[in-house]
Amino acid sequence: MRLGGIGRLAVVGIGVCAIGGTAAAQTLTRGPFIQNPQALPTSATFVWWTNVAGDSTVEYGLTPALGSTLTVPTAASCDVGAAGTCHLVTLTGLQTGSLYYYRLRTNGVTVQSTTYFSTLRAPTDSGDLFFTVIGDWGQGTTGQAQIANLQNAANPPMILTVGDNVYPNGTQSELDNNAMAYYQAPLQRAFYFPTLGNHDLNNVGVANWANSAHIKTFVLPTNSPEPERYYSFEDGDALFISMDSDGCCSAQQTAWLENLLASSPRKWTFVFYHHTVYSCANGVASIGSDENLRAIWAPIWEKYQVDIVFHGHDHIYERTKFMDEYLANGAAGSDGLGTVYIMTGGGGATLDERAKIDSNGLPYRQPFFFSPKKSCPWLANGCPGGPNSYCSFDRYQYASVTVSGNTTTVQAIDNTGVVFDTFSITKANATPTPTATAVPPTATATATQTPTRTATVTATATATQTPTRTATATATVTETPTRTATATHTPTASATATGSATATYTAVFTATATATATSTATPTPTRTATATATATVAATVTATASASPTPTPLCGSGILIDGARLDIAHNLAPAGDETLKVRGSMQLPTAPTLDPAANGFSLTVLDANGALLFARFVPPGLSPGGGAPGWRSAATRWSFKDSGGALAGGIIKVTVKQKSPGLLSVKIIGRAGAFQVPQSSPTVSIVLTPGGPATAAAGQCASRAFSPISPAPACQFKAVFDRLTCR
Repeated sequence: MRLGGIGRLAVVGIGVCAIGGTAAAQTLTRGPFIQNPQALPTSATFVWWTNVAGDSTVEYGLTPALGSTLTVPTAASCDVGAAGTCHLVTLTGLQTGSLYYYRLRTNGVTVQSTTYFSTLRAPTDSGDLFFTVIGDWGQGTTGQAQIANLQNAANPPMILTVGDNVYPNGTQSELDNNAMAYYQAPLQRAFYFPTLGNHDLNNVGVANWANSAHIKTFVLPTNSPEPERYYSFEDGDALFISMDSDGCCSAQQTAWLENLLASSPRKWTFVFYHHTVYSCANGVASIGSDENLRAIWAPIWEKYQVDIVFHGHDHIYERTKFMDEYLANGAAGSDGLGTVYIMTGGGGATLDERAKIDSNGLPYRQPFFFSPKKSCPWLANGCPGGPNSYCSFDRYQYASVTVSGNTTTVQAIDNTGVVFDTFSITKANATPTPTATAVPPTATATATQTPTRTATVTATATATQTPTRTATATATVTETPTRTATATHTPTASATATGSATATYTAVFTATATATATSTATPTPTRTATATATATVAATVTATASASPTPTPLCGSGILIDGARLDIAHNLAPAGDETLKVRGSMQLPTAPTLDPAANGFSLTVLDANGALLFARFVPPGLSPGGGAPGWRSAATRWSFKDSGGALAGGIIKVTVKQKSPGLLSVKIIGRAGAFQVPQSSPTVSIVLTPGGPATAAAGQCASRAFSPISPAPACQFKAVFDRLTCR
């Protein structure tokens, strides 16, 4: 079943009002966004923009009759937009954990009709929490729209991100059009707590983060040494920490993190950041694990037993085992303290590929078939539908999280509404104990001045559609029946204790296969949401064993691109305004059938050492017409168009012609897509594949290395024209 939404209303009518006469043109142009820069359960800040200057009014109350009003004078200046067109109103003294109705006015004209939101809960409030998590999403895709619509129907009171909220470069227009336009409805009712990712800073650079559209648009908590860049807040008995892993990892942010965790009395702790420290993703654009970041922050997360660490960067969903790889002093080793990592990078950007399985049935990462194979021992098992039941999925998805008493449950929900992974942690109430204990098969104990924390971790995959509470489940897999951990949790300053405590983690994983569901929520402002749902479940688990292809430089087929040309204009920094042109022809095997419209098309650019400079995958799928992006197909010609370049990282046009069986001519055009090659090493190679890695593995790919030595194909950088030309 799809969890969450407890105590929330069904979705009511919302929208922008335009009143007759001179007020007719006075409308919202951005927002509203509900923020909480004070990080308090008694406050809420409303931010919106209008097409005309004016004052800012919030009418609010505990009933649809509202009853209270707060007006702020016209803004003298705005970080975004013309003076007076930005609006910010902060309500204080609100009741915690309460449903409030509100309406927005500018110059007395209603620009947001009555809707509602819920304040955060006080630490002593034991009521349920519900929030959703998205990552790697602001690319303006169909998958992104589907994920946004599902969250709108789920009606969470809080939405968090793990970064890369804007593609490709984090500009204001991209933020408005590629990201926030898709979430206008749910963010009128939910607090929004975003995290920075690398794409959010592409146009300004990491050092200039404060001038990013992300920072200028939103009003985030200011309770860190670098306000809004990273921050924390509490909701009920849970601590939420948003971190910035761009340019990782400053001593200042690391010290702030450890101090925050060491002093927190909250039962639950959740961390959100961008660059994944555990990834088994594949595909030419995947990045893999950031081992440097892992070595710095993972020991701290483990030491203080962060319950779940959410991250993204690679565009798939993955869940790890209970990770216990570091001692409290940061050295490698197991001490029973650990955390679970969930990668939720399928929010809407072009997907990477899930983990591969070797001949022994174990997961590994190998983004190119000529790159080193890396095993992924951290992946959790027990996920039907995953590769050999490992918890790795290349689906558009979001994470739905509920905290109910001593249990936190995470559900991974794809863009069709299917719940394909469910994971739970259950803790016993904290009670002091005089001695440390250990439970086989892992027996570790540390004498500390802490209360006992006992947790049960359960993973189940169920098929539901919000807001029903009916579930079906089949197929059971058990992994590691027991775990023992020692809890170290600093008590409040006034607390005194003697002796020590332990926390026992008992893991029982139960999973079911994929399912489909449909739901209809009653659109009435009542305190219960009703729905009808039907679900079917069919469990299929398939293990495949195959030898990986022999690593060969560039493309394993050995086929060369004839007449290859690569042109990049505006190659100098800053990244993001380059134009790209690629052309060439290649004679490929005719089997399997060549069809870019069905298989997509890949462009990969490598440096002289074979390291990735950039890669783009143009996704398959026919255009529905009407100027919509996608492929058009004829007997011997395929053409892809996307005027905005959102689907494939700046690629706006691809033309593929089959002149004779297997002989393809290719033209690719890109714009504003961060296509950069270092000036110091303009020796590059390109790989063209009418499909993805499976197509390349079948030998349907070709490559060309450009040498700096004439008369071989060579690259030349022309500084005067700011242009790289390879022929």
